Amino acid sequence: MGNIKRIFALIITLFVISAFSRSTFSEQLKHKRQNKDNGLFTPYIPLEPTPNPITRSYEVELSQINLAPDGFTKTIFAINGQYPGTVIHANKGDRIQVTVKNNIGEPSVIHWHGMFQRGTNWYDGVSGQTQCPIPNGSSFVYDFSTQEQRGTFWYHAHTHGQYMEGIRAPLIIHDPNDPYRKDYDFEYIITMSDWYHQRVSDMLAIRMSPNYGGRNPIPDSGLISGAGRYNCSAAPPGSECRENNPLAEYKVTPGKKYRLRLINTSGLSHFMFSIDNHPLKIIEADGEYSKPVIVNKLPVAIGQRYSVIIDANQKVDNYWMRATIDDRCLLINNQTVNFDSAINYNVTGILKYDGAGLGYPTSTEYPDQLEPCLSIDPNLLKTLEPQQIPGPATNKIQLVVTFRDDDQNVTRAFINNSSFVVDDNNPTLEKFVSDDVPLDQFPANQNIYAYDQLGGTIDIAYINNNSAIHPIHMHGHNFYVLGTGSGIVVDESKLNLVDPFPRDTFVVNSTSWSVFRYKADNPGVWSIHCHIEWHVEMGMIAQLIELPTELSKVTIPESVSNLCKQQDNSNSKRSKFSRRNRLFNTDMKRIKV
Repeated sequence: MGNIKRIFALIITLFVISAFSRSTFSEQLKHKRQNKDNGLFTPYIPLEPTPNPITRSYEVELSQINLAPDGFTKTIFAINGQYPGTVIHANKGDRIQVTVKNNIGEPSVIHWHGMFQRGTNWYDGVSGQTQCPIPNGSSFVYDFSTQEQRGTFWYHAHTHGQYMEGIRAPLIIHDPNDPYRKDYDFEYIITMSDWYHQRVSDMLAIRMSPNYGGRNPIPDSGLISGAGRYNCSAAPPGSECRENNPLAEYKVTPGKKYRLRLINTSGLSHFMFSIDNHPLKIIEADGEYSKPVIVNKLPVAIGQRYSVIIDANQKVDNYWMRATIDDRCLLINNQTVNFDSAINYNVTGILKYDGAGLGYPTSTEYPDQLEPCLSIDPNLLKTLEPQQIPGPATNKIQLVVTFRDDDQNVTRAFINNSSFVVDDNNPTLEKFVSDDVPLDQFPANQNIYAYDQLGGTIDIAYINNNSAIHPIHMHGHNFYVLGTGSGIVVDESKLNLVDPFPRDTFVVNSTSWSVFRYKADNPGVWSIHCHIEWHVEMGMIAQLIELPTELSKVTIPESVSNLCKQQDNSNSKRSKFSRRNRLFNTDMKRIKV
């Protein structure tokens, strides 16, 4: 009888284990089905080269759906019914045509983060600066060439915090002449993002309300490639929340090497990325090849991208993939929206070797030796090929950032004592090019800085005179990071004029300065702003009007101008000025030509 009981107990135990394994496997399959269409969890090889550049067409539908990336079901803004959205692939030199169908219930735009848009400034996708938004129920075609660009990019909404609701996805420009192609077998894309359960528009209304005493709203979770795990015990009563939501899982084959394209698509959070037992060999940052640099942990600020190569040369097992949110960057008090968030800052996924078991990893994290909240040391990265650094500077622009309450007791960000206010239905490009509005007739709150010497060298001294840390992103260019330092006075002895690395996003520390340099060769209206989306909405934006004489000669496509005609014109009548009066002796305190 005792043997029979033991056998029966063994059968029950095996049944429970089998059921658990089937349940876990079922959840993994469900997770893969949810993400199958965006291709993030499938290894791929670069696009085949073509004899000549071709046009690659995509359709992107923006809509509202219910989704639970971290287990908590909420209504999100989705791209083609998924999050993250559809990955766009092209080769260097190809033309990209994307038809955007807007069905989210409000106007929207799409910005192509990191793309220079040479000759197509009107497709940069910034509401109130380069275009009017796409009305709900309408479609719009973005049509631009990748030209000589290659690397890792992304696209996202650029109006009223919408990308934090889900309108964000990778954009990959492959290089048929990739100098590192022989160093890896396959590629993966890995996105890192923070995630909010409340509607961003509701939180934004609170953040921008008079006498709000808190800081930027705290996320509820962090996601790796759209997958995370929320503590459902903290969910409000009546919520739909699935415990132990499946984690992101990337499979590798022993002996193979993988190029991982890392993208921080967050609205607030700075990530530190690592994979236990697997050093990261950096080969690209923000679309620029670098000489190989090996690190164990890599800081990835909002808007930044890296390509790293890993070698699947460890024993067959599961290893933790870590995208840790650096909570040292988060300023918080008990008046902050969601200050008591149940967020787990230690966001994880799994690197799974072929042949490894189903269990969770038991690997050990690398020690943390990173400076809190900053970019990788700018002097650590060097361009793969020597580059001619422009200079000396023909124009110097100083942008001093402060935060304070305005006359309505709303906390705003100020650049040189002016807080940007978006005018969605009267974009700068249309007013300047089509409506002949001289630059000195723009309101001061448009934060316009102009320079007009073709081929000139521009130095921007970005002075952060507040306690927050800001990932600064510039449209239309990569800039050379000449130097950075503490205090609010630039120390020119610290500038690297020999071999600085070019980026389009760089973190400016609290109470510190950074100097960016680039060549004036891309006429347009280019935004430079903090990529913390809450700070964007608080007015931390300047507009760089590059080469206005050349810009005044362009013809904006009718499809772009028609977007403005579709908007409510009751408050958007724009005065007309003659073209001959457009260029002028400017107020040098605000605008520099």
